[in-house]
Amino acid sequence: MANELYASVDDINAHLPEHKAQISDADDDLLQVEAWRLIRAKLSTTFATATLNDWTDPDATPGIIRTIAGMVIAAKWYAELYAEDSDTDATYANNLYLQAIDLLNQIAAGLIVITDNAGEPLSDTSSLSSDDYYPNDSVPPVFTMGKEFA
Repeated sequence: MANELYASVDDINAHLPEHKAQISDADDDLLQVEAWRLIRAKLSTTFATATLNDWTDPDATPGIIRTIAGMVIAAKWYAELYAEDSDTDATYANNLYLQAIDLLNQIAAGLIVITDNAGEPLSDTSSLSSDDYYPNDSVPPVFTMGKEFA
């Protein structure tokens, strides 16, 4: 059984029709992993790995990320459930998934700021400067295009 990674069962069920479908802890294991992979992939260029690694469970995960993970898991689970009874796509699941992806894209673009529990914005990789990389322009190059080796 996978642990709850970014979203609790309550975070997931908040996006599912209460009287039609509610997910249980036993049903979300693989979907938790899929949501974790998707969110990390989308935000890996926005946040440092250390920041992403701090999100170890729902309690340590920022609220908007919990919401997005809940939406992704709910959308995928509802689509699977719907597919058992219909040959057509589940419009609700598709719209929910697209909304979650849009939120991730807005975070990556800097339009949504993620804050920690104290309300402080999380640092992102966009604040890196050339001093964070080596070699950079402050150090003369060891090799040049015109250098010949004998």
